[in-house]
Amino acid sequence: MDWIAGKHRPFPTHIQIQTTSACGAACQICPHPVESPNWPNGLMGDELFVHIVSQLQGRAIEYLCPYLMADPMSDRRIFDRVEALRQALPQTTLEMSTTGLYLVPKLADRLLESPISELRISSHGISAAEYATTMPGVDFAKAMPNIERFISAWSAHKPFKLSVVCLWGLWPADREREIEAFWKEKGVELSKWRVISRAEQVDLTIYGEAEADPTPYHEGKQAPPYLCRHHRDTQWLHILSDGRVTLCCMDYRHEEILGDVREASLEEIWNSEAFEQARARIRGDAPAGPNFLCDRCEYHVSRSVHEQRALEAAP
Repeated sequence: MDWIAGKHRPFPTHIQIQTTSACGAACQICPHPVESPNWPNGLMGDELFVHIVSQLQGRAIEYLCPYLMADPMSDRRIFDRVEALRQALPQTTLEMSTTGLYLVPKLADRLLESPISELRISSHGISAAEYATTMPGVDFAKAMPNIERFISAWSAHKPFKLSVVCLWGLWPADREREIEAFWKEKGVELSKWRVISRAEQVDLTIYGEAEADPTPYHEGKQAPPYLCRHHRDTQWLHILSDGRVTLCCMDYRHEEILGDVREASLEEIWNSEAFEQARARIRGDAPAGPNFLCDRCEYHVSRSVHEQRALEAAP
């Protein structure tokens, strides 16, 4: 596979577009509340959005998220933008993510009618106390009824794939079993995301002593060559709302800016010297320099570790 070999295709197959930098969740496991006030970008302008979509039309894009380090439902134009993306990319998987904060009836109805392929609802717990600990910007008393109403309406026709994302490793095992049973009873897939430091940008000690990571990735950097476990350098292109292209969804401080779509095409940026140098640093083929984003990230692992994990997971 190309991603195991560290190679990339002439054009990215996976895209994230930050149509807005706003998010009201204030999750404790996300750098957004701390870093977003420093961002120069806000809501993506229509002209820039159209410019990006025109470059995607006709491309073999497998997966596209109209969000990046923010909540797409905070973009008042998001439904029009999803329609435009679907017209340009009729076969592409379009995935949205939000919280119960935005699933009020009016927005929920529009979401159910939208041409998305998948929706992920973040709910890091199932009680007011758990919400207050993990996502204090979301009012549990309003959010959970919104989520439950949405699931009930979705269940009637199931117009797209639906899952609930919950951070895993924060609660005792008995509580995690209760959370899992809660969503199973509602007929919704639960996606368990292990808590990570977001490239050492989040202090996990606020939750107490972390549970040991049961996967091989905690041993990640045994020896070069390395790779990004989620192939953010060989499959994905990440576009901020002001048109700059960043290395990945962990770059909350905009440390690795690789180009600007207002000055170069997506294809030019993807195949640029700046991007190639970043890939070389990720592989370990070039000096990374001090405090390199990927060196701090739990998803940056030895290729041998990743290959072994892939073999173990193979049928």
